[in-house]
Amino acid sequence: MDDVDRLFQCFKCGISPPPSAMRERKRRKNKPKQEGAKHEVFTASGTPSPRSACRGKTTDSTETDIQLCPEELGLSTVKVNKSNCGRQISPVVFYGTPNGVPRKRPLSLLRLLHEIRVDLSEEDKSDLRKEVWATFPRQDEAIKFAKGHANVHIYSYQDHFNGQRRFLVSTYKEFWQRYKTMDPNFRHHYEVIQEGLPCHLYFDLEFNKRDNPEKDGDEMVDLLISITLQALLDKYSIEGNEDWIIELDSSTTEKFSRHLIIHMPKTAFKDNSHAGAFVTEICSRIRSARERDANFEKLFIKKDSNSAESPSQLFVDTAVYSRNRCFRLALSSKAGKNSFLLPTGRFKCKGMV
Repeated sequence: MDDVDRLFQCFKCGISPPPSAMRERKRRKNKPKQEGAKHEVFTASGTPSPRSACRGKTTDSTETDIQLCPEELGLSTVKVNKSNCGRQISPVVFYGTPNGVPRKRPLSLLRLLHEIRVDLSEEDKSDLRKEVWATFPRQDEAIKFAKGHANVHIYSYQDHFNGQRRFLVSTYKEFWQRYKTMDPNFRHHYEVIQEGLPCHLYFDLEFNKRDNPEKDGDEMVDLLISITLQALLDKYSIEGNEDWIIELDSSTTEKFSRHLIIHMPKTAFKDNSHAGAFVTEICSRIRSARERDANFEKLFIKKDSNSAESPSQLFVDTAVYSRNRCFRLALSSKAGKNSFLLPTGRFKCKGMV
């Protein structure tokens, strides 16, 4: 049992330590210092180690190495000389981390990661420079392709000679660059209003002129717009503006056909099914108001001129809000027909005729 253990037993039992322990302690205190400057190593709690020097080891003051003495207390006594003052040990290496010192990654791995990052960045830049233009025979193939590319949209077009429909994926910019320079007779293009994607409010309005010779198309459209703007205010607190309205017409001598697109700034419906639900609500309002106000009678049409019944059908087509609906684009015509969808010159289309 050494001195420390004997002292601990004495303090634990409440008795005085033996004189031999005190003499040994005194003799150690007066022991001459060894030659050479030695620094004590502190423990993690901040108190110096009781034994900081290596027995029987001396060193010259001009040495440049660091000596460790683990055999004494499991700790290190470090001898620092002036010639080694410029060399420092990283705190992470000296003290360690909760998970240990992080392993160094091989240079080959770092180089590989750098090359991958450069390749990906170059690929992103090339995607920004490269415009997308891809055609498909089936709509589901076009939708699948579009999901793998950013800022693209799906269009449909008809072959000018056989009317066969195909699908096209492109960006707005690339599509417009080609579309505006096409021969007008070959423009038979439609926008695919994709399921689940935001869209603006739109209407497809039509009736047979021969069956409804007394109807005024412009007057009917104006009345529908006023009802729609009031519904937007009542339901969504959106105060509408006629400058939001794009009106396109492809009427012939036999058929009235017009498209309305209400482009609300920074606002859209969740998808075309939500837009269709809102249009259905507008139609219900019109039918309810028809009983109180004869002016709403103007919006109802006949399907057959020989029918003696009063007009019972609205001139609003509510079937155009199905999933992935194709909606004809401006400046286009249906394959085999000469009626182009053109601006009317009213509302937002002023000066565009």
